[in-house]
Amino acid sequence: MNIKLKIRKGDTVEVVTGKEVDKGKRAEVIRVLPKTNRLVVQGVNIRKRHQRATQQGGRQVSASIVEFEGPLSISNVMLVCPACSKPARVGFKRDDKGVAHRVCKNCGKDID
Repeated sequence: MNIKLKIRKGDTVEVVTGKEVDKGKRAEVIRVLPKTNRLVVQGVNIRKRHQRATQQGGRQVSASIVEFEGPLSISNVMLVCPACSKPARVGFKRDDKGVAHRVCKNCGKDID
């Protein structure tokens, strides 16, 4: 099953809905999870995991709190157009060879 998503890894997105601390942030997409319609955005939806102290190879590793970015729903973010630098909906246009390109719905310019 090949799912065609409008947002890809490396795109700049703006968080539109969700937590108050994350709303309005612009950041780069680190990872896209197409099966669950979620994505991981750099510096957004920060989670904390408490690591237990362990022994690895005779060496003591101390306990710590690890912070990481959790996945967001794709519907909570909008792609930021590189041409007009506004959050925009994404459309698709096919060129004369039949290859689909992403297009900004605000200014009409190609995103790719």
